[in-house]
Amino acid sequence: MHALSAARPRTVVVDTLPPPAKLYGRALPGLFKRPHASAQVPAMRLVRPAVALDPEQIGRYARVCGFIPEHGVPLSFPHVLAFPLHLMLLTDPAFPWPAVGIVHLANSVRMRRALSAGQNLRIEVESGPVVAHEKGQAFTLHTRIYRRGEAVWDGDSVYLKRGAHGSGAASVETSAQPSPAAMPPLTREARWQLPAQLGRDYAKASGDFNPIHLHALTAKAFGFPRAIAHGMWTLGRTLAALHPSKALAAASAHGDFKLPIFLPGETTLWSASPAAMKRDFEVRDLAGTRPHLRGHFEWELP
Repeated sequence: MHALSAARPRTVVVDTLPPPAKLYGRALPGLFKRPHASAQVPAMRLVRPAVALDPEQIGRYARVCGFIPEHGVPLSFPHVLAFPLHLMLLTDPAFPWPAVGIVHLANSVRMRRALSAGQNLRIEVESGPVVAHEKGQAFTLHTRIYRRGEAVWDGDSVYLKRGAHGSGAASVETSAQPSPAAMPPLTREARWQLPAQLGRDYAKASGDFNPIHLHALTAKAFGFPRAIAHGMWTLGRTLAALHPSKALAAASAHGDFKLPIFLPGETTLWSASPAAMKRDFEVRDLAGTRPHLRGHFEWELP
């Protein structure tokens, strides 16, 4: 379809997704891509018009993140359905930078209506403008999900290209919560031991096969001493740990990704309850002094 106007994104309907191997095959040649002078993300809306909530896929995701069947469709699961569209946009020839070098800074998710396995959804992904960031240039990929025309879920993923220079006049706001000093004191809730294969297990459940998460060897090729855990696994695992023992009517969460978690490794979960149905949280190192993830989670019960 052609663009309706210069200010509106071009809509591309994706009836069949490329397999992950093909998508990542598109990403690797981009390592040698010369930056575009405009440094703008393509004005494109990618749409999957009919995506089934597959119970087997939900089950694989729930198990690797720690959700239980009583939770229903996990709050963070729809991100998995949208992620192939994220990757398609990041590997589009018009995208200004190599996809593999993009850093995931933060993620917000919001469930407006409860979801159930077997339902069909319409998924739309498009990018906001590139804006200035203290470490480079940042942009947000907006995900909107509809069921029979009703908005039921949305997510915002903030990404960073380190060291890039551009003309973005505004700065991006990645955090949706107060500074740590303004937060109530957090108490330790859990200690997690993360195995070396965690990145591979989550990749199979989510379709995110970024090589920095899979093996020490592939991570070293991109400057990491060992493989690192997926940020969205860390957010999902946190939401599973803090989740009430029943399905929710509505919920939202935000996470700022801080220091990487190297695999294998150990982390600790810390949280506080500023309200009856709200949790502030941090995932920290084993000593409890260095943050890997900081955010909040709130919900409504049926």
